[in-house]
Parts: sequence; C-alpha cells; structure tokens
Amino acid sequence: MSLKLKIRLSIISLWVLLMATGLYALYATGRPQASAADARLEQQLLIGLLSGSTLLALLLAVRLPRQVTRPLRRLVHDVEDVAGPGPATRVSIRKNDEVGSVAAAVNRVLRQAQNEQRATLAALITERNRMDSLVSSLDEGLLVLDAQGVIVLANPVACDLLGLPATGLLGQPAQLLAASHASLRAWMQPLAEANLAGDDIPDPVFTYPHKGPSCHYQLSISVIKSQDHRGELVPDGHILCLRNVSDFKKLDELKSNFLATISHELKTPLSSINLSLMLLQDERTDAEERQRIAAGIREETQRLLGMVGQLIDVSRLDAGAGIKLNVQVLHLAEVIRYATDTVRPQLEDKQLQLALEVPENLPPVQGDVEKTTWVLTNLLANAIRFSPPGAPLLIRAMQWGEMVRLSVHDQGPGIPTEYHKRIFQRFAGVPTPSGHSGGSGLGLSISHEFISAQGGLLWVESKPDLGSCFLFTLPQAN
Repeated sequence: MSLKLKIRLSIISLWVLLMATGLYALYATGRPQASAADARLEQQLLIGLLSGSTLLALLLAVRLPRQVTRPLRRLVHDVEDVAGPGPATRVSIRKNDEVGSVAAAVNRVLRQAQNEQRATLAALITERNRMDSLVSSLDEGLLVLDAQGVIVLANPVACDLLGLPATGLLGQPAQLLAASHASLRAWMQPLAEANLAGDDIPDPVFTYPHKGPSCHYQLSISVIKSQDHRGELVPDGHILCLRNVSDFKKLDELKSNFLATISHELKTPLSSINLSLMLLQDERTDAEERQRIAAGIREETQRLLGMVGQLIDVSRLDAGAGIKLNVQVLHLAEVIRYATDTVRPQLEDKQLQLALEVPENLPPVQGDVEKTTWVLTNLLANAIRFSPPGAPLLIRAMQWGEMVRLSVHDQGPGIPTEYHKRIFQRFAGVPTPSGHSGGSGLGLSISHEFISAQGGLLWVESKPDLGSCFLFTLPQAN
C-alpha cells in the first residue's frame, strides 16, 4: 500500500468517525424525551464513540508521522552511505511507493554522475599518460619541486644525470637529499644563492663526462606560481630544467678554433708580404731579386685571395643564396690535368711522386668544370700539405655504377674515424700536435657543398698512420 493511500484512508476513517458522532448527537437532540435507561445507554454510546475517535486520532497522530518519516530517514541514510567512502554505489528500493520513486530517481542521478566521473577519470588518465610520455621523451632533464621543496617529478634524463632512480627521488625533500648528493647539491645551489641575495637565478652549465667527452647541460630554474584565496599569484614550487647545450658548446669551440686558425693563416702571408715590401724598398736589392720578391708577394696575395674567396662562398651558402652551377658535359681527365698543373710547384717543392690512374675509356660526366676543378685542387692541396716529403700521391678515376668516382690517395698521418664526418662541417678540422687544425676548416665544407649540388657524394676513407683517401662522385653524362 502506497504512502499516499495510507494517508487518504486515515483521513477518511477519522472523517467517518467524526461524522457518525455528529449525526448521533443530532439524532439524540431531535427525538422525544427518552427513558432514563435509554438516555444512559445513549450517553455511554456517545462516550464510547468519542473515546474511540480520540484513540484513533491519537493513533494516527503517533503512527502516521512515523510511517511518513521512516522511509525518508532510510532514504537519507542510504544516500549518505552512497556519498560516503564506503562500497555502496546505489540506494536500495524497498517498496514501490513514493519514497521508492525518489530512490529510483536518486539512483539514476548517481548512475549518470558515475558515468561522467568515469569519463572524466578516463580523460584525466589519458592526459596524464600523454604528459608522462611527453616528459619522458624530452631530451632535457626535468625536476619539479613543490612549495615545501619536495621532489614531485623527475623524468628519465634527470634521473640519468643524477645517477639516481625515480623511486629514490620522488617524495624526497630536495635539500635533504642534496646534502648527500653532489650533483643535486650543485643544481640546488643557484636557487639557494638567489633566495639569499634576492637576485635573479643564474643559469650555470654543468659537464657530465659519463654522457660523453663533451656533454654540457645548462640549468634553468623557473618559479611555479598559483593563485591563493585572494586571487593573487604566489610561489608554489620550482621547475629545474637542464637543457643539452653540447652542440652550442661545440659550435663555440669550432668558432674559437677557426678564429685561431684563420689568424694564424692570415698572419703568415701578411708577415711574408711585409718583409718582402721592406726588401723591395731597400735600394741595394738588385732587379733579379726584386722580381723574385714580387713573385713571392703575388703568391702570398693569391693565397690570401683564395682564403677570402672561401669565406665569401661560405657566407653566400649560409645566407641561402645557393650555388650557381654551369652544368655541362666534361671529361675528368681535363679536370685532373688542370688541377695537377695548378699544384705542380707544391708537388716539386716536397718532391712528391704523383701517379695517375685514369682509364682512356672513362665516360664523361655532367658537372660544373670550375667547381669540380676547385674541389680537386683543394683535395690535392690538402694531400700535399699532410704528405711527408718524397711520398707517393695517387689520383684514380673509375666508373662506379651510373656514376664516375675520383679519388685522391696520400700517405699522410691519417684521420681518426670519429673525425670522418666532422671534417666536412664548417670551421672543423683534425687537430695536429701543435693544436691547430692545419687549415681554415672551410675547404672541405665548401667542397662538400659543391659536389652535393652537382648530385654527387664526397667522403673520406682513412685510418691513423695509414694515409687518407678522399673520394667524390659525379653522375655520368646522358
């Protein structure tokens, strides 16, 4: 029986009793005077009806609120169980009445809330996994501290640099852990110094030999800010980020070496020219000697012009101007003859034995004769520079699939494997015992650009103490 029907029946029962009592009272007052016995009986009956009505009213007053509030209290208790941390996930429906309808509605709301919660939780897990993947894949070390200085995040790079697992970092106070760990203490020192002095946090650079011979990481510390109850931004932790600056350090070293090398390369011819000019000004110098001095000045000037030309070529390439090619059909035998004639005085000066292996049926190639000759001349000049006096020097040309390959073999000191790619970079070279790279570090870089622009390849095959072989290819002419 529903709660609504119970209330209705109770009201109807009370109304019937009251109407019966009232009707009887009207009947008793309206009939003729009855006997004393009948009057007494009627009085007792009226008292009984009034007593029954009073008892019924009292019963309804006691039981009816209980009948109404008991299921409501049970519903409130069930809802509190569901809202609490317990295992309950739905409100029990005991009867199919109004309270049961409310419980069913509450269950529908709970199911919808649970579905939305699961969807929100799935989205949060997805975002967390995405952020974890992003942080883990960074090439930078990342260490996050909360407002109390406790480590709350450490990505694999940071763990590797510190030499500690993530389990040994997360949840640990950074200052306490730094007391027994030198690397972390070095990371925390700029933050501590900035807090004491009130200055900006510096960005020091650290070296990690276990990561490589020249592995450098720059530390940058950022402050995490969050809004307080007044809506103002307050410090809420720090982010320690270690960025790999090894390439920038290498570039800086290359530029420093280049400046030292180019200064050395420029100083030698300039000093020679200055001395030659002083001799020319001396009236005691005869005409034949003046001609010889003038020829020397011309050679040194050409050397300087060649070096300046290399710098101009590099600046054009860096500016994106590209390489202008005059591609035509050319025979490498002519290129070899012109390049060897150019370096003939240097060959004779060091008494090098030049040998040529150029087949007569070598197919022609497509390329720029000026750029190709420049490359071969530069390779020959390098080979002569590093070859011991009287050593053999070999130029070999051969068909190589759909390409034609040209190589220059020398008996110099050789090049370690780790420098095979580096020597074709700008301002790079192989260090010599004197500390210099032996050149400006631009010739091979420009040569590589020239050959690549013509559709060929340039590389080196060398080992220490076994000489070097520089090779380049060009496509055959159609």
